[in-house]
Amino acid sequence: MVEALLRSQLMAHMTDEERRDLALRFEVRPFSAGQTLIAEGSEGRGLLEILAGTAEVRVRDGAHGYRVARLGPGSLSGEAAFYSGSARGADVIGTSEGIVAVLSRTAYLSLLQQNSAAAEALDKTVLEHLSRRVVETNARLEALLTAKQDGGLKGALQAMFGVKDSVPVVDHG
Repeated sequence: MVEALLRSQLMAHMTDEERRDLALRFEVRPFSAGQTLIAEGSEGRGLLEILAGTAEVRVRDGAHGYRVARLGPGSLSGEAAFYSGSARGADVIGTSEGIVAVLSRTAYLSLLQQNSAAAEALDKTVLEHLSRRVVETNARLEALLTAKQDGGLKGALQAMFGVKDSVPVVDHG
């Protein structure tokens, strides 16, 4: 499983030394369909990368939940809460069997205290990832605003997120 982490998208642009230093600090573990990998409202104690399998990000609105993203190999999750220390803003639920790599906040802070090049490389990679997500989100928002002006907001939302109706949230805790 460590080999999958060393070849992951998160570490693709790192030196061999940075990859080894960082990989030693990740916990790699299996997950199953229906398993909660991140619970909305919980502390941001870990940064996750999906190495194999799939998951989805869901936000709740009362009794309903909405899938807002699908995650596959190479996808990162939990980065905002991981860096800010804030509560998680969504659930991440496994949709298949898979493998996830988790870097604890404690391990990350240890890297920072050591002035490790791996910490800097991780920060750069995550910042690039977040920048791409901002660009994607801006494009989605533009599409929504255009659809709203054209009177087709509901259809645009359904097409954008690939859902026809709301998805009920199942309590996995």
